[in-house]
Amino acid sequence: MMSWVSFLLTGLVWTGEGGEPSWYYTFVGETKRGFCQFCGSQLCALDDGETSIAITLSALDDAVDLIPVNQSFRDDAVS
Repeated sequence: MMSWVSFLLTGLVWTGEGGEPSWYYTFVGETKRGFCQFCGSQLCALDDGETSIAITLSALDDAVDLIPVNQSFRDDAVS
C-alpha cells in the first residue's frame, strides 16, 4: 500500500533533476497522476480543480519543513 500525504498547491515548487513530473490522466477530466520522468515512479495525484495535491511519502527527499494537511490511510499508517 502506498502512503500519501496532501499539501496545498500554493507555494509548491518542483525541484531536482527533471523538475515537474510527467502527467497522465487516470480518469480524464477528473484525476491525473504525476510520474518521474526518469524512472517512471508514481510521485503524486492531482484532482482537477483541487487546491491540494497528494504526494507519495517515498517521493519526498527532505520533508523537514513540510506540513501535510491530510494523510491517506491514517489509521493504518506507521507511527
